Amino acid sequence: MVLQQNVECYRMKLKFIDTTRGIAILMVILVHTSQQINDIDLISSIVAGYGQMGVQLFFIVSAYTLCLSSYRRDKESLPLIKFGIRRYFRIAPAYYLALLIYLLISIIISKFHEGEFNLPDKYTFENVLTNIFLLHGFYPPANNNIVPGGWSIGTEMAFYALFPLLFFIIRFKLKSSLRYILFFVIAGILCSQFMIYFLGQFNYNISNNNFIYFNIINQLPVFLICMGYFFLKRQLTFQINWKLNFLFFVFFMILAIYLGYSGVDYYFSFIPLISSLSFVFLIELFQKFDFLNQKILIRIGQVSFSMYLIHFIFAQTITGFLATRVVFINGTISLLIFYLFSVLITFGFSLLSERYIEKPSVKYGKKIIQKLDHRFTAPAITQNRKIN
Repeated sequence: MVLQQNVECYRMKLKFIDTTRGIAILMVILVHTSQQINDIDLISSIVAGYGQMGVQLFFIVSAYTLCLSSYRRDKESLPLIKFGIRRYFRIAPAYYLALLIYLLISIIISKFHEGEFNLPDKYTFENVLTNIFLLHGFYPPANNNIVPGGWSIGTEMAFYALFPLLFFIIRFKLKSSLRYILFFVIAGILCSQFMIYFLGQFNYNISNNNFIYFNIINQLPVFLICMGYFFLKRQLTFQINWKLNFLFFVFFMILAIYLGYSGVDYYFSFIPLISSLSFVFLIELFQKFDFLNQKILIRIGQVSFSMYLIHFIFAQTITGFLATRVVFINGTISLLIFYLFSVLITFGFSLLSERYIEKPSVKYGKKIIQKLDHRFTAPAITQNRKIN
């Protein structure tokens, strides 16, 4: 009973994590809905366009929770194997379901456009195989093709592969020193920018929504900034005033928006980085002010992964079909109506996905870990008994 209360108390303290996940998915749905609507006013267009950075907010929260859970499981046995099992069963089953759903949708759409059911050309052996093994983040033709928005899953999986090493370096080699952590993060950012510049010399230039933009090379600084934030927060003995906190959040957000509308492709390599700085201060605000963590945002955040995978059906496919046939007062009103439609219906389907896909998958992963614990601890206990 006491353990259950402690777990519940721990979850309550981390409400801001689900809240920020909820904001992230609402941002992503907004930008994808807006791409199907014409005649949106300038302000609405700018706000909706910035929704693209919702993926970076997901990355920030992901890095933070990984650091947190790694601290909690500091002394567990077989940490790398268990880390891989947890991540795989958290991501892969729902992603595989999305792969099948979008395959069926693509075949149905081919019937609508071509008069017969056909398998689209994008479903090559290589594209499908790299998505199944979650390696599509390293293969341009498959990166964002088989599953809409799948690039973020590929980038996330690449970060999972790097995380144990990065965590080990920051925590144990750098001893969580403020100076060394800052140096490590800055070095990672400079390395990322050098790689982007180097690839540019071979005509692999970065631009919005191209392979280099999506790749872990460009997105790694986002994760590093959050890891640095996590460790620095454990060392700092003071807190930034909430007003200054809010100003930093707004400043970096406006700077990211400005760079996005500058028309210079190379600036897109800085937008995720600058947005991540903005989101760090946003997370701080949600930690400082509990009233911001509303129940509806928390619940949306809890099913945000399923919402991310599913929402393309409603925000892009169905909205794109209806937007040309149903005319409202103006583009902005249309955006609001279709956005609410996409959010509500995506949320409904995601509740089903959480119940029948996500939770059973995570539970199955936990069972595998329990079997590993039993297998490797039981012989040790028996041996100790014999010695005694």
